[in-house]
Amino acid sequence: MWIAILIDDEEIALDVLDIQLMEIGGVTVAGKFQLVSEALEQCARLLPDLIFLDIEMPGISGLEAAEALFARCPDAEIIYVTAHHHYAIDAFETNAIGYLLKPVAKEKLVKALSRFADLHERKTNPSGVVPKSEGQTGDSGEAPLALKVLGSMELYSADGRLMTWRTKKTKELFALLWHHQGQPVYKYVILEELWPEYPVERSQRLFHTSLYYLRSMFKSEGYPDMVMYGDERYWIHSSIIQSDVDRLSDSMQDGFSEKEWKETLPLYTGDYFETEHYQWADARRMELRLTWISSMVQALDHTSPDVRSMILRQLIRLEPNREEYYDMLIDCLNEGGDQAGARQTKAMKERMLLDDA
Repeated sequence: MWIAILIDDEEIALDVLDIQLMEIGGVTVAGKFQLVSEALEQCARLLPDLIFLDIEMPGISGLEAAEALFARCPDAEIIYVTAHHHYAIDAFETNAIGYLLKPVAKEKLVKALSRFADLHERKTNPSGVVPKSEGQTGDSGEAPLALKVLGSMELYSADGRLMTWRTKKTKELFALLWHHQGQPVYKYVILEELWPEYPVERSQRLFHTSLYYLRSMFKSEGYPDMVMYGDERYWIHSSIIQSDVDRLSDSMQDGFSEKEWKETLPLYTGDYFETEHYQWADARRMELRLTWISSMVQALDHTSPDVRSMILRQLIRLEPNREEYYDMLIDCLNEGGDQAGARQTKAMKERMLLDDA
């Protein structure tokens, strides 16, 4: 038996829908509300599976009402009820699973419930994933999700699978929220960063679509509360995501041993979100790059020839026009007896100088 709540400013519409659901069966109406604020007060206590929402509630848009309801009841699904056909666009471009036209025909209601039943079945533990709570980690103590942001951006599930994104904007929405490291981000900031070229109404629809895809992806992986909402702001639980840039930053803060240099140098396969070209990441990208280069330069006088050569190769990759790096690497390789490597580096330097000329 599914639990539903009904929200409509017309009392007669609430009563008619309640009667229809009772006649169809399989659904218990736990509450009927004529104000969204009243539904919000009771939503977390009632824990509905389904929310029937009139999209034209007084004082609040259907989009805003749906978002507030999802914040209180993230596991619920919404079906809009509307007297106008054009609101179907809002239904399918937000978190809602569909819409019903007033007056609601019973056969349409049956189809909507059938669609919900199919969706509920697919989302109920689709691959044997056990839901995890905030901060839960595996036996090794490592965070269950692994994120790579140096060079390309890749997110791996708890069992090591590369996770895929429904759209590029879904991927960027996650990246932007993670970039803020658990700090809430106002919706208007998200809209300006991700959809600056669109009018507000269109950008809000695109945002809610991407948000729905993102939440659905994490929900299927066992993280239904990964994306949170409150006071017009959004954030993610970044504490259950371990990233390569976190490891790099921790190492730079604590200092490197010889072993740590060998383990950390391969992490920097590229700049912060380099292949994604996110403009909002430019400042952090440059800051991290300069800090990393400074750390490597400072370490040159305090490391073995083996590690020093590894550092110099990365410095050349990041700043290929710095002639002194080539000279230092040639000396380092000669010191270690690698004459072939020294000759190869000298040839690289000559090509660089020729290209500059």
